[in-house]
Amino acid sequence: RILEIGFGTGLNAFLTHIETEKNGINVHYTAVEAFPLEENCWQSLNYPGLIDSFNSAQIFRKIHQANWEAPEIISTHFTLQKIYKKLEEYFPAEGSLDLIYFDAFGPDAQPELWTEQIFRNLSKGLSPGGMLVTYSVKGAVVRALRSCGFSTEKLPGPTGKRHILRAIRR
Repeated sequence: RILEIGFGTGLNAFLTHIETEKNGINVHYTAVEAFPLEENCWQSLNYPGLIDSFNSAQIFRKIHQANWEAPEIISTHFTLQKIYKKLEEYFPAEGSLDLIYFDAFGPDAQPELWTEQIFRNLSKGLSPGGMLVTYSVKGAVVRALRSCGFSTEKLPGPTGKRHILRAIRR
């Protein structure tokens, strides 16, 4: 049960889908997005061309064309539910999540999304031991997560990013 904050280009959903099919893991993937990309924008992306996966172009299109609000079965192991709303208006059911991809724009660009109140709300949605991952390792983000009952650790980041942050709900 994965929640993505900031669906954006759909890359995280697409990559997660590939892994679910490769490993036979059933995933219910929820994405909260207030400002979805227009079709001409996501169609111009070449993610399926960069990733060698069966039916990648078809799956990428299906992910983007999935209806908002209602869960849609994308493939055998992957169900997607896109929610068209601001994060401040989204309240996950208690214990309904195992993993959160917190992929909102950075705390400098959108400070209202990186607050203790937001993290407290998301913490309630996580099952005990559930995890939140984000690329921001700013001190204010770490402190906000810790104040909401998370233990945190910096991990090596991908190319071009020195660190990412993993926060585990205690």
